[in-house]
Amino acid sequence: MKILVAFDGTKNAERAIEMVKKCGKPDDEIILITVIPAELVDSSLTKMLLPTIDLKAIGVNGTFHDRAAEALEKQAEAIKGTFKKVKSVVKSGDTADEILDTAEKMKCDMIMLGAFGRSRGRYALGSVADKVCRYAECSVAVVR
Repeated sequence: MKILVAFDGTKNAERAIEMVKKCGKPDDEIILITVIPAELVDSSLTKMLLPTIDLKAIGVNGTFHDRAAEALEKQAEAIKGTFKKVKSVVKSGDTADEILDTAEKMKCDMIMLGAFGRSRGRYALGSVADKVCRYAECSVAVVR
């Protein structure tokens, strides 16, 4: 089975990784994904304050990407001995869309993600988890 696990550094995302460790089988392929939010890279306020900096390049190739890749690699290292294959992917854009696109392109059998991300509101399910549940072509496990 190929399982895509979304990671954003929150406790719920860490719980999703713990859940895949408990429920996954040794021959499963695990793909860890983190998404640099488009609003972080494309913020008009950020552009106004830093007009001479190519924010897209920083988001995709620079500091944001490097930090996200480091955090994701730490999680990957923690589970590499448990599964046949572990891969890390860092994307930039709309979080839910990137998760859905990656799951489709990599032909994942399941997506696992936390119930809430960084922008926890008063709703029963975070907006990213809600969108992924609604539009994914594969099974989705939402972890609390």
